[in-house]
Order: sequence, then C-alpha cells, then structure tokens
Amino acid sequence: MNASEEVLEDFKRAWIEFEVEETNRGFLSHLAAYVIVNVFLVFINLYTYPTAIWFVWPLLGWGIGLAFHFVFSRKRFIVAECEKKAAMVEMKMRTKKR
Repeated sequence: MNASEEVLEDFKRAWIEFEVEETNRGFLSHLAAYVIVNVFLVFINLYTYPTAIWFVWPLLGWGIGLAFHFVFSRKRFIVAECEKKAAMVEMKMRTKKR
C-alpha cells in the first residue's frame, strides 16, 4: 500500500466517522422534536377535551417514522452505505482514468 492509498483509507475512515456522528445528531434532533411536540399535543388534548383521546394517533404515526429513522441511523447501516458509495466513486474514477 503506497502513501496515497493510505491517505485515501484515512479519508474513508474519517468520512464514515463524520457520517455516523451526523446521522446520530439528526436522529437525536428528530427524537427531541417528537417528544416536545407530542407532550404539547397530549396537553392540548387533555386540557381541551379529555373525554375524546386523539393524541395517540399523531403519537403512533410519527412514532413509526421515528422508529425507521432509528433503524436506518445505526452504525452498521451507515458504514455499509458509505462503503457502497466509496466503491461506486472508486469505480467511476478507475473508468475515467482509462
């Protein structure tokens, strides 16, 4: 492995690390918004009309989206996606050189 290949491998590792951190921040932001908004919706529902409970529907609907966000923000999924993208870029670069 020559020096340029080592630099490339270091770049790939740093890029994957950055993507993992960025995705985790995105999930935590989504989770915080989910909690804040749904607490507000529960309050509105129970304060204005406590006999008709409707807050569970947005809670469940948004919860499904949050669950998918959680699944696709796990490190193994992100690493696999980054490696796939890196392989595609390398393939394009190699075909351009020819």
